[in-house]
Amino acid sequence: MIKKLLNIILVFCSFTAVAQDPHFSQFYANPLYLSPSLAGATDGGRLIVNYRNQWPEVSKAFSTYSISFDNFFSKFNSGIGFYLIQDKAGSAGLTTTNAAFQYSYNLVISDYWQIIPAIQFAYGNKAVDFSKAIFPDQPPINSSSSGAYDRLSNEQVHYIDLASSVFLYSPKYWIGLTVDHLAKPNYTFMNEDAKAELKYVVFGGMNIWSERRRNAIQHAFSASFRYQRQDQFNQLDLGVYWHNSPLEIGVWYRGLPVFNNAHESAAVNQDAIIALLAYDLGSIRIGYSYDITIGSLGWSTAGAHELSLIFEFNQRARYRSGGRRPAVPCSETANPLNSIGGKYTRQKRKLY
Repeated sequence: MIKKLLNIILVFCSFTAVAQDPHFSQFYANPLYLSPSLAGATDGGRLIVNYRNQWPEVSKAFSTYSISFDNFFSKFNSGIGFYLIQDKAGSAGLTTTNAAFQYSYNLVISDYWQIIPAIQFAYGNKAVDFSKAIFPDQPPINSSSSGAYDRLSNEQVHYIDLASSVFLYSPKYWIGLTVDHLAKPNYTFMNEDAKAELKYVVFGGMNIWSERRRNAIQHAFSASFRYQRQDQFNQLDLGVYWHNSPLEIGVWYRGLPVFNNAHESAAVNQDAIIALLAYDLGSIRIGYSYDITIGSLGWSTAGAHELSLIFEFNQRARYRSGGRRPAVPCSETANPLNSIGGKYTRQKRKLY
């Protein structure tokens, strides 16, 4: 009975998801999806793979795959990035595929602060097989009645989109803002004009404490947050990271109890507790997290599993004149100040 109820809920969630974006609990392990300003956040190249399996207890629920690449070009003080993400939801196989290109520019504004504005161009596709979907008001076979199915026509839509962001950081603090869906694409499957609402993401944090040994951080403790708003949907993530080289442990809370979402007007707006475990091998970082559902669905969904793999290469810090560019704090979660000599070195920037 519970699984049947969950599958009915999944039908509604799948089509509600048409107007919402996929999300990751390890959002700092998927930095390009979080903010275009984080393209080129390291001193060289970076390849990242992410996978999320949400509600594994429910057949064909939500699964999301992501691969991204970015690189910093010191000669131009610029970073470029590219990501490809695909999200599948529900028995009808609602599939969302997005490909995005990003450009960021790094500016020094003081001895301790830098700012990174960025822009993103994206192409997207949504596809669904309505023949596999069963709607609550769908008529029986051979019936002449109409239902929700009749109002759905297109099985595939294409769209382009824009996003912009800005990121401000120092060795201890960081804060960023991303505004997505600036082009307000229309990706509804119905014969109507239903444009995507602007999505706002604010994220930030601070390095509370760190300890170095041989120019590398051995122990660190940091706290950060992410707030997202799209139309009447709100989400807040609050968490802390503990880094004890080579291990990282993180605990997060996702919810916003003081506000109710439009679709949950009578429910407390809280979602999950997230536990993270990661292993840092230097150029390779592997992370696993599990979402413990604390909302109205409880344990019946079996939460969510998430994996991340980060590979950094061609980190050219030692060959730079003027010292290493300070690492973006949140680019390595709880290991944020991985700079040679343990000092924040201001680099000369050329505005071209």
